[in-house]
Amino acid sequence: MMPTADTAVILCGGESRRAGLDKQLLPCEGTTLPRAIARRLEALFREIIIVTHTPHIYADASFTVVEDIVKGAGPLGGIFTGLRHCTSHYSYVIAGDMPETNLAYIEWMRRTMLRESLESGDVDAVAARQGVDHLEPFNSFFSVRCAPVIEASLARGEGSIGRFLKRCDHALLVQEEVARFFSPDWSMFRSVNTRADVDEFLRRGYAFAP
Repeated sequence: MMPTADTAVILCGGESRRAGLDKQLLPCEGTTLPRAIARRLEALFREIIIVTHTPHIYADASFTVVEDIVKGAGPLGGIFTGLRHCTSHYSYVIAGDMPETNLAYIEWMRRTMLRESLESGDVDAVAARQGVDHLEPFNSFFSVRCAPVIEASLARGEGSIGRFLKRCDHALLVQEEVARFFSPDWSMFRSVNTRADVDEFLRRGYAFAP
């Protein structure tokens, strides 16, 4: 069977403490940042899922909005929730506070992943490597097969996405030089975390990389 990768999951469950405001309400492209990301991703994905602890913010949205299955489990818990609700074999995962959406890189990852999956049948995740040790947790793909493994990790109190990826036997790692071909300054992996980041975002915004 041909694997499918028609779902994008946007994680919007953070507390936003360092930013000093609810980042889900940051203005972007005539709407809010998560909605702008969702609108961009509709160019590539049939199904858009937002995981949030405040679903009322998206009451009028056309995409699927869900709450965390495992409360307080952090981003890995959000990925688990997305995988439990998705209808595809693979889901693209991004945080709702990442302003740049590089569709060319996402499509390259998807094509590479599906080709490798057909040839070997055992790709469970795709993530970029930076330097020797760091794996980017977002702007990545996860297989629905990861859901029970993530659930077991959460039950053990292990909530690190990076640690999960490093332990994943069938992760396809994108080398840094390949990722930098699409984003030389690594901006497609940056997020709005602190108040200074918020001020910079509001001052100049981020370019949408088609």
